[in-house]
Amino acid sequence: MKLVTLMTLMILTGVILLMAVGCDRKVTGTVDFPDNSSVGCFTCHSDTDVELRVARIQFENSVHEAGDNTNRNRLYSSNYRTCERCHTHQGFVAFVTGEPVDSSNYTTIECFTCHTPHTSGDLRLRTETAVTLENGATFDRGPANLCVTCHHSRENVLTRVVDSVSLTSRFGPHYSNQGDMLIGENAYEFPGYAYTKSWHSTGVTEGCIMCHMSPSEHESVGGHSWWMRNEDRGFENRTGCNVTGCHDTAPLTALNRPAFADYDSDGTTEGVQDEIRGMADSLKVLLVAANLLTAGGSPVARVVATADSAGAVYNYVYIEEDRSFGIHNTDYSVGLLESAINFMLTGDPNGAPAGKFTMLTSH
Repeated sequence: MKLVTLMTLMILTGVILLMAVGCDRKVTGTVDFPDNSSVGCFTCHSDTDVELRVARIQFENSVHEAGDNTNRNRLYSSNYRTCERCHTHQGFVAFVTGEPVDSSNYTTIECFTCHTPHTSGDLRLRTETAVTLENGATFDRGPANLCVTCHHSRENVLTRVVDSVSLTSRFGPHYSNQGDMLIGENAYEFPGYAYTKSWHSTGVTEGCIMCHMSPSEHESVGGHSWWMRNEDRGFENRTGCNVTGCHDTAPLTALNRPAFADYDSDGTTEGVQDEIRGMADSLKVLLVAANLLTAGGSPVARVVATADSAGAVYNYVYIEEDRSFGIHNTDYSVGLLESAINFMLTGDPNGAPAGKFTMLTSH
């Protein structure tokens, strides 16, 4: 009893002291305390939400989480106003919803950039609207449409690659052109050359999601990491490749699967990625010799007389920036490189002499 009385006196004393120093704050309405019961956050979340935890850990291994280019926004430079739609959370949400950006801070891509659980009540994607590529072609692969909202070329090859075009060091599709490559669109197609597209261009019905987000044995690949390969640890995620209807009859043992032919004509049929890299190396040698490409692989800043010459540069950059080296669309990749090499050697996209790649490749 004495202890209770003493505590009561201490509390009253504290209140009197606050009044004495002139506290003028007033309670003007009902005070609502946070609801910490099972109703609220814990309706959806608990310490048994294994899948959400896995997604978060995978995401921490992704390029998106790193946010290295989040400064590509209007606060850093007015030139980056159009970049923020893919480099920042605020810019992407504004682009998709049509609501203008009004932010004093820009943040990296994160969970709520792609998902809207507090609006929709579930983890549905913010958008699955089909994407119109810059050349007018349509990319429509369900959930992968969200990815391709950003992962597509920023250039229309039909208007960018023309006679007397001025090259700059940034000439090309502007990095993430994976959507264009997957469906075989918006690269430079030499007149008279017959281009074909691999099965991936139509058969991978969920696009990026089908392979890059397939289940894996390690947090550094697949799922919300989006990586297909962890170079440091040697992990590859081939789960999405070997599902029924794809490579299930002859499961892949490596992403760099054996090619169907010696595309780079070096005398050995290697993996698809090795063959495409060999072709790209050969084209680079020719472009450097023609003063169209620097030794480092960047376009030379100059005026190019013909669209075909500029197109050879464009296709080299297109292959390099897709980064899959034939996996996304093998046939289209081979065609783009072969026609460009043929043209640079003979002036005819169909007319290269036999053994051309053996003379040029260095691998």
